[in-house]
Amino acid sequence: MQVGATQKVCQLTGDADHQFKPARPTVSQTATTWGLSGTDNGYSFLFGGKLWFLFGDSPPTPTFNGQPNTQTDSPRTPVDNDAIAFSAPHWTGDCPKLGFVPNSNGAFTSPVVTTAAGQAPVTLRTNEVPIAGVGVNGQMYVIFGTDNPASNPPGGTSSPNGGPMRAVVGVLQDPASLQFKYLYDLSKPPNGRFIFVAIAPGPNGYLYLWGSEGGQTGYRHSPLFLARKRAATIGQPGGMQYFRGFDSHRRPLFGGTESTAVPLFSDAPQCVGEHSVQWNPYVARWVLLYNCADTTATNPRGIWMRTATQAWGPWSAPQTVFATSSGLCAFIHRAVTAANPKCDDLSGPNRMNVQGGDYSPFIIPSFTTGGGGRSTIYYTLSTWNPYQVVIMSTTIKRGSS
Repeated sequence: MQVGATQKVCQLTGDADHQFKPARPTVSQTATTWGLSGTDNGYSFLFGGKLWFLFGDSPPTPTFNGQPNTQTDSPRTPVDNDAIAFSAPHWTGDCPKLGFVPNSNGAFTSPVVTTAAGQAPVTLRTNEVPIAGVGVNGQMYVIFGTDNPASNPPGGTSSPNGGPMRAVVGVLQDPASLQFKYLYDLSKPPNGRFIFVAIAPGPNGYLYLWGSEGGQTGYRHSPLFLARKRAATIGQPGGMQYFRGFDSHRRPLFGGTESTAVPLFSDAPQCVGEHSVQWNPYVARWVLLYNCADTTATNPRGIWMRTATQAWGPWSAPQTVFATSSGLCAFIHRAVTAANPKCDDLSGPNRMNVQGGDYSPFIIPSFTTGGGGRSTIYYTLSTWNPYQVVIMSTTIKRGSS
């Protein structure tokens, strides 16, 4: 696959895009309009005629509409700190304008996953986030990551390297309050290989799920796995089929045991964390994007892409579609050191020595365009310092392979 131009399209969250001088106001003004100062992730899917975005840890503004709005101020709860937004479903050429479900003071509401008595609670604290979503038969289903071993009790701190260890499936019960009902565990220790997932419809009524590991050791240090489940049964436990290799005729084999799932490919070292997958009809390939913090002889660190004609592969060698270094001093802050003077206005004064980064490249399926074996894909990308989400675009072209 030939990779063409990659560019930042717009800043999706926050109030001001400080890449520009003077800073440009964002379309959504999420701090002023919704009390959301920063966030990350942004996995998107279509449901009910809208495009929904699942955001991760979302610090609120200290006040909103003249009322306290911190994480410990009612109606917020310290164990639920994420956000879900929506916009028009298709690319219009302008940055999407986000809407949020408001709480009682008009600021954004955080999703809550309710469980029955005796069930393990689903907390959504630091690095416990909505992972992926899908609409099936008029219902919204969201996979949430929880049980981050590094997440301390409310009010404590947490390790930036911690990740969720359990993924659960919830169904939206009350759209007015973003209450989800816990349905079942999708993946958990000791063989949790589908903690971070990407979901896409496949043939014969299946949903395909590509998964990676979580926890302290697997988070962003995982291979990629594949499973499938009948779309009509996504609301019911059981029935997951895990890809476990090929038969003697190179036909894919699926089994019902998660521990038998085999990696689809291998990076050295393994580096899959947050990822997204889309069937792209313009290049007739499955397109996978994932963030990799490694630098190899052929690929600098950043956002890597692989492609395949089948969901199970064989997957192409990785290509860097966005190098972290190309975003520094532009929309990713470069840490100020003795060797590197200040080159941007992206960081607050207390974080000038904090190097920015990029992660969570989530393809926005309904924005993809193309023709003639060429396609432009749009995807959300999270930046660490500043802590915001931008939209990127990359043009790809199908080669002879």
